[in-house]
Amino acid sequence: MKKQLICIMLFSSAAATVQANSDIRWDYLGLGYTDAAGDGPYIEGSLRVAPSWVLQGEFSPQTVASQDFNAFRFGVTYLSGFKLDFTPNSQTYLQAGIDGVSGDRDDTGAFFGIGARHPLTPQVELLTEASYHTLGDNYGSATAGIAYYFSPDWALRSTLSLNSGDTKNVFRFGMTYQF
Repeated sequence: MKKQLICIMLFSSAAATVQANSDIRWDYLGLGYTDAAGDGPYIEGSLRVAPSWVLQGEFSPQTVASQDFNAFRFGVTYLSGFKLDFTPNSQTYLQAGIDGVSGDRDDTGAFFGIGARHPLTPQVELLTEASYHTLGDNYGSATAGIAYYFSPDWALRSTLSLNSGDTKNVFRFGMTYQF
């Protein structure tokens, strides 16, 4: 209940702010809350190092029952330049990297996937992504997310990843600063 109230308050305050522009920028820092295998805060970042290449990373200390562990993900994204006919402003991409957990339990694997970011309005951007992970028992993931820009540099973001097999679905809610 507390999580829902916090989400409603943040979205309500963001909706009352001035009009901003949704701009697909890959250089950002973000932080927020994740409910995944465990739950806890996360920090993430992304840096465009060339016109078509982006480095990304994230870290999250999490807890399940009495087990503490750190979840991490580091990868590279290739911006394909492929345009979708029905959304010509969308950016499509390919990604690959490593993800894992360390602490009371340790496991590392690889991931790869495809995705697209779609500006829906000047303030709203949609994210869609499909990926495969070799972490644990191997699983596929379908992710959808939304970003609401309440200023040119600040956005509220939320994603939901539906995972296959016994892997728990992942919910994330946070804020990013684009630079």
